[in-house]
Amino acid sequence: MQNNQKIIAIFGAGGFLGKHLMRQLTKLDYRVKVATRNPYLKGYLKPLGNPGQIELFKTNIFDSGDVKKVLTNCDFAINLVGILYETRRQKFSEVHAQFPNLLSNLCNEIGIKNLIHVSALGVKEKHVSQYMKSKLQGEKNIQEIFRPSVILRPSVFFGNEDKFFNTFASLAQISPVLPLIGGGRTKFAPIYVGDVAKAIVKALNLNNSEPRIYELGGPKNYSFKELMEILLIEIKKKRFLMSIPFSVAKFQSYFLQILPNPLLTPDQVEMLKHNNIVSGDYPTLKELGITGTAIQSILPKYIYRFRTGGQFG
Repeated sequence: MQNNQKIIAIFGAGGFLGKHLMRQLTKLDYRVKVATRNPYLKGYLKPLGNPGQIELFKTNIFDSGDVKKVLTNCDFAINLVGILYETRRQKFSEVHAQFPNLLSNLCNEIGIKNLIHVSALGVKEKHVSQYMKSKLQGEKNIQEIFRPSVILRPSVFFGNEDKFFNTFASLAQISPVLPLIGGGRTKFAPIYVGDVAKAIVKALNLNNSEPRIYELGGPKNYSFKELMEILLIEIKKKRFLMSIPFSVAKFQSYFLQILPNPLLTPDQVEMLKHNNIVSGDYPTLKELGITGTAIQSILPKYIYRFRTGGQFG
């Protein structure tokens, strides 16, 4: 598929989703400009494309000059920037709302054709979670400022480097117990990271003059408990699934959040009180012409490393 070397600016490309997206874009012959805080630590991205196809730019995403430099001469912009918890230096309101506001204004100024913004499934008005509130505000900022935008709301990702199954599989290595916060009844629609990357590529070619929102979920909904049961079967381990009331989890989270990489924060406990599934109010993968990939076809290919004896255990 030829596209006459269209140029795409990507913010947040160094993460799990970014690497999958970069592989797809470079195969389609796009040129990619990557904004990153430290280009020297993101050298692993360049081999994902042909020589000269991927450029890395040292970027402070809150510096309009830096962002403008990345966007200059680009046809499209993609925002993958996001954080799961706050730190002293990174706040939800700044990363999820302030930056999209800046990016949207500069996209207008430079004449970007389309802006793809990756948000989160479950975003809604009056959500108690600060994470979700900031995600919603970011969406509003983009919709008000840059009209030909596409907002994608994916559920939890799964894939080789995911932070969901890998995290709990690691926990199962050292603990005889896996926690089920709120009884493990919260429902999710896990989506393969490669399908999210496909959705972004499809969205690039949408000819929309008004903002569009797509909710991205996998082919089946699962409760948290069901996902833990699937995981334990795949890694061939028996662990006790302990139900933990939201109130107890909230108390524990105040201590867990002080860890360098928090296992749980009070804000995440609030999010777990709400299902993370497609609402039916917005178009989905189907409308983008994508068939969702089942967990069972991907999970065994990477989670086997947590079995005793590895792949042949």
